[in-house]
Amino acid sequence: MNRKKVAIIGSNGRLGRSLQEVCREDHDLIGLSRYDLDLAWSDGKIREALDSLVVGADVALLSAGNTNVDLCEAQPDEAEQLNVTSVRSIANWCAEQGVRFINFSSDYVFDGEKDTPYTEDDPVEPLSIYGQSKVDGEDATLEASDRNLVVRLTWLYGPGKPLATPDWAVDLAVKQDHLNVVSDRIGSPSYTGDMADALLPLLFDDSASGILHLCNSGSCTWQEWAQFCVDCAIECGVEVKTREVGPLTMNDLFGDRATRPRYTVLSTEKYEAMTGRTLPDWREPLRQYVRDHVAPRFLRI
Repeated sequence: MNRKKVAIIGSNGRLGRSLQEVCREDHDLIGLSRYDLDLAWSDGKIREALDSLVVGADVALLSAGNTNVDLCEAQPDEAEQLNVTSVRSIANWCAEQGVRFINFSSDYVFDGEKDTPYTEDDPVEPLSIYGQSKVDGEDATLEASDRNLVVRLTWLYGPGKPLATPDWAVDLAVKQDHLNVVSDRIGSPSYTGDMADALLPLLFDDSASGILHLCNSGSCTWQEWAQFCVDCAIECGVEVKTREVGPLTMNDLFGDRATRPRYTVLSTEKYEAMTGRTLPDWREPLRQYVRDHVAPRFLRI
């Protein structure tokens, strides 16, 4: 069988690792870490790295970028370079080489004023410099080639560094007598392994182009997310000081920092129509993640 070649830019990141896991069995992989291709580099240097390392790839996935919302607000030029300028360089190179390009975007492209799941056709209204940089990165991706795909993700977690929300929620519940988490923000916790697996059948499908939403099904507040993480840890035998997670408002936590959207549940109806697949409810992979990756840190086995 002729194995397709998949290049993953940002291969050491949380999503990049999951993409490698699902692609490894059936495809040849080219993994590019920050040392191989740094998004802070100039257009010329990025192109040199691609010329040298991404040889004969059928598809290139960009799972790297600046996701620090407050840092983007404080350093807009860096946000522009890492989330827009470098994306344009990669997208244009891929188009010139006949390589399909898949870029990952964010729920922060929306203003959060809806009360029903956002579809791919809803207008974007970013509230922050980070959100605007992701919109501009989407545009750069799609302008380069009509074969390209932008995948919007939300509330992503999985193995890797820095620790994800389930890790720090359980860690704080173990160490602190009180734990309060934002209760007025609503979204869909999404496991990197599920997102990578969902994308697998679309990797080489040029008809799967434009914008696509992916997330685990269902929704919750950050507080409910953290509470479920703590509950799962307790089920595993983790001893905690805090069993009940209290509420906190976004204004309490973020104050005058970058504005976050209140509601960012994403509709996956388009994906389901394309593939006939439904993504798992957010609770299923989260329970397994806590059992396999979080709880063992606190248990003596």
